[in-house]
Amino acid sequence: MEPATSRPGFEQLNSDFLYGWDLLFKTVEGKIDKKSDILIVLVHFLLTKHYKFRCVGIGDDKTLPEDEVGTELLPDHWNGDNTKYSLRYVHNKVLYLLLGHITEDALIVNLLDINTKTVSNICITPETLVDHVKGGITKIMPTVTDIVERFRKELCDPVFTGNSREATTQTQITNQTTPASTADPLRIGEPRRPGSYMPHGFEPRPFGFPDIGRGDLDPLGRGSGNLYPFPGNPGLARFDPINPWNPRNPGAMGPNPDHMRPPNWNPDYYM
Repeated sequence: MEPATSRPGFEQLNSDFLYGWDLLFKTVEGKIDKKSDILIVLVHFLLTKHYKFRCVGIGDDKTLPEDEVGTELLPDHWNGDNTKYSLRYVHNKVLYLLLGHITEDALIVNLLDINTKTVSNICITPETLVDHVKGGITKIMPTVTDIVERFRKELCDPVFTGNSREATTQTQITNQTTPASTADPLRIGEPRRPGSYMPHGFEPRPFGFPDIGRGDLDPLGRGSGNLYPFPGNPGLARFDPINPWNPRNPGAMGPNPDHMRPPNWNPDYYM
């Protein structure tokens, strides 16, 4: 795990990050009777100071009055049950539940977003993380920076900060302006030269290939044919229904449906 001291705000235990802990702890110190209580108070401190949550009481009620604003203090009886914790928080009129369950040697904590049903969880061992239930923060939890970093990464960010970051990214993608016309990524440039003919409705030939066979597709006979361009006028198509070309008499206007010589071709008759 990345050391917590490498992140801004975690450099020193007496920095602004932990400012306000002493005041919060003084309000609940007389009610703390087990080490798991210390960890719940630390989660509450993280949520209310650094995530701007407000506590709206205990329990698991999933309804929230519209005029409920909450407080940064822990409510009465927040640790009244010996086996579980259940605290309710609000942020921007969204309700969150902080649930803790005490097992034989561990504390399992969940944070639930009531709207999205997103839930996170973390399993911690109070006996190894909390040395004392009285005294200053460094005496109570010598590794408090590591504990806070785990709470942030495993409990808070997957439910709250993760959702906010995803929504921001999605909004940026949605609000990006797109050009009025988007170029075809499979097309590489325009192969046409200035002034060259392009029949209406034909797309430019990709990759800059020469314009071979265009005359076969052009009813007006402009452009060379695909096979055997004829001497004298290589620009005519191989078959032109308007003005067929007679190889024996280029100026004649006779029928010649096929300019390609068939097998055993005899110029005295037509097929």
